[in-house]
Amino acid sequence: MRYLGYASTFTLLTIIGAATNATAGEVNLYTSNSEDAVALVLDAVAEQAPDIKINVIGGGSGSLLRRIEAEQSAPVADLFWSSGFSTLAGFSNLFTAYESPEADSLLPALQTESAPWTGTNTHVTVIMVNSDVLDGEAPQTWEALMDKRWAGQVTMADPANSSSSYAQLYGIYQLYGEEGVRNLADIVELQGSTSGVYKAVAQGEYPLGMTMEYAAQRYIHGGQDDISMIYPTDGTFLSPEGMALIKNGPNSEEAKQVYDLLLSQNLQEQLFDLTFRRPSRADLDDAIANSGLPLMEDINIIEVDETEAGEQRDYLLELWADARG
Repeated sequence: MRYLGYASTFTLLTIIGAATNATAGEVNLYTSNSEDAVALVLDAVAEQAPDIKINVIGGGSGSLLRRIEAEQSAPVADLFWSSGFSTLAGFSNLFTAYESPEADSLLPALQTESAPWTGTNTHVTVIMVNSDVLDGEAPQTWEALMDKRWAGQVTMADPANSSSSYAQLYGIYQLYGEEGVRNLADIVELQGSTSGVYKAVAQGEYPLGMTMEYAAQRYIHGGQDDISMIYPTDGTFLSPEGMALIKNGPNSEEAKQVYDLLLSQNLQEQLFDLTFRRPSRADLDDAIANSGLPLMEDINIIEVDETEAGEQRDYLLELWADARG
C-alpha cells in the first residue's frame, strides 16, 4: 500500500505491506512516527541527500520492533525511528551502536553513550482534558486521577504496545507502587494505539486521557478550545525516544546519513515546530519557549532510571495484566 502526497521520489509502505531488502542508495526506515513528521523528513532527505531513496515501513513501535526481531536472521530494516528507551532496552540485541557527529549537541540524558541508540526527542506525560464532556473539576494529580469516581472516564494506550504508555505505567509504579498500578488498572479504558488516546479525548469519547504533551498541544494550537492539559503536581514522567541502526542492515552507510540528518539542529527545530515533540538537542530552548510550552525547569519531573524501567518491563506488564484481569 502506498500513501500519496509525500515527496514524489519516495515510497511510504504501511506495516501491512511487504518490505523488500533495500538496494544500494536506498534505506528501509521502520518508524512509528506520524505521517506529517515522516513527510518532513522525506523532504529534508530529498533536499540534502538526494541520492538516497527511503522506503518507509510504518506501524506501532512494539509491532515494528517485533518485526525487526523476526527478521534478524536476514535483516530488512536499516534504521528504526523511534521508541522509548525502556522499550528499546528489551530489543538492544537488534541494534548496532553509532557515534553520530551530532551527538555532542544533544542533552546529556539523551546521548545514551552506553546504549546502541541515540535520543531524538522526549515526551512529557500529561493529563489531556476535554472540558465539554468533563463532569466537575479535573484531577490535578495522578493520585486524584486514580480515584474510583473517574472509572471509565480515563483512557490510555496499551502499555504492551506503546512505549510512551509503558513509561506512564512505570512512572505510576515508581510513585505509588503495586497499589498504584492496580488502582490505575481499575479506572482506565485502553486504546490499541497511542494515537487512539488523544483522538478519543479530542472527539469527546472520554473527558480525560493519559497522553503526551505534544499530542494535546497540537489540538490546543489548532484552536480546539475545549482541550487543555494538566502537568500533575505530584510529578510527571519523561518518555525519551531514540532511534537506532539495525544490526547487519543492508545499507548501513546510507542509514548513517539519515541518522545524522534526524539529529541535526535544523531538522529537529522543524520537527518541533510541526509536531511539538520536545527535541533532544540542547540548543533549541528558544524554540520551545516561543511555542507556549513551559520549559522543563518549570515542570515537576520525576526522575526515571530507564535501564531499570527496561529491566522491569516483563514483571510490570505481568502485574498490569493480572490487575486488568
